[in-house]
Amino acid sequence: MNHLTNCFDAIKLTHKDVENQLRTYPLTFDRTRNKKVEWQLKLPMFVVPFYNYVKSRNTIPNQKDFWLFYVSENKDYLTSLNLTTEEKIGVRARIFRTYPSLVRDLHFGLYIKENNFFHSVFYNEFLDIKYGIDLVIENAAGIKIGLNLFTKTRTAEFARTVKKYRPKRSVDFNCYEIPIDFMGSKRCGDFFLYSEREIQSIVEIIQKTI
Repeated sequence: MNHLTNCFDAIKLTHKDVENQLRTYPLTFDRTRNKKVEWQLKLPMFVVPFYNYVKSRNTIPNQKDFWLFYVSENKDYLTSLNLTTEEKIGVRARIFRTYPSLVRDLHFGLYIKENNFFHSVFYNEFLDIKYGIDLVIENAAGIKIGLNLFTKTRTAEFARTVKKYRPKRSVDFNCYEIPIDFMGSKRCGDFFLYSEREIQSIVEIIQKTI
């Protein structure tokens, strides 16, 4: 992990900046769920263009802007798939559903970093994609812990059971799952965010670990 760059070093936004933007962004979701798009197509990862957008433009994209940016970043590959109109709609619907979790994870990382809850917080797209780790935190004693952030919804739980059969590389530190329950979570416009409640969950995990 030492050779990887920390994406947070390239992001100048604060978690408050993110919240101020999100309050003006409406969320819309298409009920379309194309079976081929959901479970068969190997689409380019969503997280890479998301962070490319944030780092290059110093702002959070709204749903539509993220969709358009994703398509422009992967135009040749998506064209090569020869998607039907129905499948294109399915890709758009899938990206629209994924978008809030990308925003939520970024906001939470910035929130942890700025409030000095831990010695350091680290995020890298490669670590996310290849190792399935959303954030790495380190306490003052130098103990690293990987976090996997997810929402407690029926769809998310089903997706996670499928992903368990997809091999991920292992790391030399412990990793834990941090679920967010929308009931009682922090609300920012149309978005549900991680906040102090999830921080406490992480603190309790660290206390059990050391």
